[in-house]
Amino acid sequence: MKLETRQLEYFSMVARERHFGRAAERLKLAQPYLSQQIRKLERQLGTTLLNRTTRSVSLTDAGAHLLEEADRVLAHLDALGKEVQLIGAGLTGPLRLGFTGSTTYGIMPQVVRRTASAAPKLQLNVSGEMVTPRLVDRLLDRSIDIALLRGGTQAKGVSSSVIGSESSILAVPSDSLLDAPGSITAAELGEHALVGYPEKSTMSEMTAEFLGRAGSRPDYSVRASETSTLMSLVAAGLGAAIVPHTATALGIPGVRFRSIDEAPRTDLTVVWRSDEETRTIIRMIEIITEVVGENIDDPTAEEKEQPA
Repeated sequence: MKLETRQLEYFSMVARERHFGRAAERLKLAQPYLSQQIRKLERQLGTTLLNRTTRSVSLTDAGAHLLEEADRVLAHLDALGKEVQLIGAGLTGPLRLGFTGSTTYGIMPQVVRRTASAAPKLQLNVSGEMVTPRLVDRLLDRSIDIALLRGGTQAKGVSSSVIGSESSILAVPSDSLLDAPGSITAAELGEHALVGYPEKSTMSEMTAEFLGRAGSRPDYSVRASETSTLMSLVAAGLGAAIVPHTATALGIPGVRFRSIDEAPRTDLTVVWRSDEETRTIIRMIEIITEVVGENIDDPTAEEKEQPA
């Protein structure tokens, strides 16, 4: 014997309303037709489900049991339908994301919040504070599924899309000679010791190119992979650092920010494996692109200060 979903829906409505007329109205059916369908169900099951009088309808023991199970089945079917829709829309399953440097502070939290709202079934695993070469390596060894990196990559088997361009700013120790009003030029920067990112990183290469156009080269006292570590070194007075504008989101005491004349810019690029362009990957790329578009633009040339 095979029960139909439609039969369970009809019975559940009558059992809850305890009235054929009200149930028929809610189901948008003619009352005689609904009564006929319930009797057909009882004949099919070989038992009485409802006690009927001229004034009321009540459940038999069999009817009470069927109502309980019908509600469970209908709820499961509804949840199943929604789950299939989410899968079809690329909004479910595990997903591992990697974020470069300062985007860990300004962009990553917003991506996670946006995903939790738009795709609550997506199970995110996020990693931050990585330079571009490391992100590409982890993408290729399948440790992460999508990366937001600075600059670009020519790695084989990787697809990419530039989704933003971010300006740079100078982080300086408070009360240092560089802690002065107004912007600073590349030529002036070349006269001061800097702390910087690793040699092969996008920010390090961009800084060398920027200062090189002014006939100077960066003089690094120390290098660090993580933007948070780099900023701590600035706060310790070991030198200034050219950092992405999103680094201003870090709240490290002892660091001020100074604008740079003709500040160099770096692209923000989302990358993924070309052989895994699933609907889930595509949807996450859309979410990351939306967040970057809302947060990365040309900053003003005003001096900013971290909260103490």
